[in-house]
Amino acid sequence: QALDHMAGAAGKQKDFYESVVVTMEGACRFISRYAELARSMYEQTGRENLREVAEICKKLAVSPAQTYQEAVQAVWFLYVILQMEGNASPFSPGRMDQYLYPYFTHSRAHGMTLEDALEITECLWLKFNQLVYLRNSNSAKYFAGFPIGFNVAIGGQKLDGSDTSNELSYLFLQAQAHLLLPQPNLSLRIYNGSPQELLEAATRVIAMGSGMPQIFNDEAVIPALTAHGISDHDARNYAIVGCVELTTHGNALGWSDAAMFNLVKALELTLSGGIDLLTGRPLGSDLGNLTTYETYAELEAAFAAQIDTFCDKMAACIAVVEQMHAKLLPTPFLSAVIDDCMEKGLDVTRGGAHYNLTGVQAIQVANVADSLAAIRQLVYEEKTVFAERLLHALRTNFEDDPLLRAMLLHKVPKYGNDVAWVDEIGAKWVNYFASRLERYRNGRGGIYQMGLYTVSAHVPMGQNVGASADGRLAGDPLADGGVSAMYGRDTSGPTALLQSVARLPFRRASNGTLLNMKFLPAFFQTDTGIRKFTQLLRAVCALGISHIQFNVLNEADLRAAQRE
Repeated sequence: QALDHMAGAAGKQKDFYESVVVTMEGACRFISRYAELARSMYEQTGRENLREVAEICKKLAVSPAQTYQEAVQAVWFLYVILQMEGNASPFSPGRMDQYLYPYFTHSRAHGMTLEDALEITECLWLKFNQLVYLRNSNSAKYFAGFPIGFNVAIGGQKLDGSDTSNELSYLFLQAQAHLLLPQPNLSLRIYNGSPQELLEAATRVIAMGSGMPQIFNDEAVIPALTAHGISDHDARNYAIVGCVELTTHGNALGWSDAAMFNLVKALELTLSGGIDLLTGRPLGSDLGNLTTYETYAELEAAFAAQIDTFCDKMAACIAVVEQMHAKLLPTPFLSAVIDDCMEKGLDVTRGGAHYNLTGVQAIQVANVADSLAAIRQLVYEEKTVFAERLLHALRTNFEDDPLLRAMLLHKVPKYGNDVAWVDEIGAKWVNYFASRLERYRNGRGGIYQMGLYTVSAHVPMGQNVGASADGRLAGDPLADGGVSAMYGRDTSGPTALLQSVARLPFRRASNGTLLNMKFLPAFFQTDTGIRKFTQLLRAVCALGISHIQFNVLNEADLRAAQRE
């Protein structure tokens, strides 16, 4: 039996290597066809740039890049071929200002101007906007907009902790300021020693309203990664996948969107005795209901048990999907560019990568914290609201008790206002969920890790949740982002919000987090405003918050966008 097993493994390795050879031969031929096309177009038009493109493509089909233009072209070919093979959303270029920098300096030394480099970069930026991932209507609700997710990371630290920013970091910011397109998803890594010049340059781009660059905090991200088994070397060289998902560079299969776990729905089922408030049908475990839990501790125990049940169901579903990926969707080209696959003779879908992770998002901190805070204060501590009254209001969507809804909305402190006990409720259940995920292993031999982000899933997930004890109506959206406060409830200003968010255990959220903040354009119109904003970024850094991104807009622009 052992010999048969060894023979079977050797046969699978042989199949894998042969698949890589076939795929690479196809990739070379694919690139050569572009050389032939460009040569044909040059002969028809006489345009010198087409002759240059033809020569570059001909070279890249058989040889590595040397110049900046060749390297940028090679990057684009890589992602086109990856998309053809995997039809996946997304593949991310990562720390381009680092690995393209030697080619940039080489070309600069041989006569390339900064204007040339900017034009080449912007051509790549335009190409990133030509690939659009075609989603079905249901999936599009959860990933609305234009989220192909070519995430380019700039800045951050070297392995020795020194600053990595260079001319390309600023050039990429300039390209974003010039084009203001949704791709690439430009990300700036910052840390305590980030240069003021870089922060100010990034702030001026943020002020233009494209939502980019978004900000990632090395001081929080690197410890989160190392806490989940990532080496210090790889953690310091982290990049971002898609929207906000954290990853090591070139050696991981993270499956960062394996599942989104609706904690607010789990709480609903805890309060209702397992009955779906939208349909009236049994959905969860009947562990009692709000009227039968004599203490807040009993309610919490039931909530934990409800989470446990659905975590087990979720992990079982994920396991089946992983098996199908390995059986039906091997990806030899991707495997050839991910570390350890070639050494193991193993496709990434079968565990060939150095790191094999599964990312699950906890949805949604603010609603859970606000709901449990209201129940704890009004029902169990002050006893000003009977459990029967609140449960009836949730079952009837507050239709005959608008006064109770007003109490829930306005008489209880809310997450996002630097109220420690409310924030700590959210942190407690984030910690619980992260601990629960740690019990599972995926089919590739790796761990589960928690994320705290939604993309646009807070809208359809809210449609699947009945009325909640924070005063939210049935079907309304949940809080946006992942660690953001519920709409309009962070009334104490941006610094209070940051203090609340900082109480969450970012060390547990190695799959990525998302914090949205909104500013008016007028804030950025003076140098003083720019400097104040950079101090806000340094505060985010000091507080240990993993991520933040900004919408810079006003009502007039939004109304105009609707009309036009």
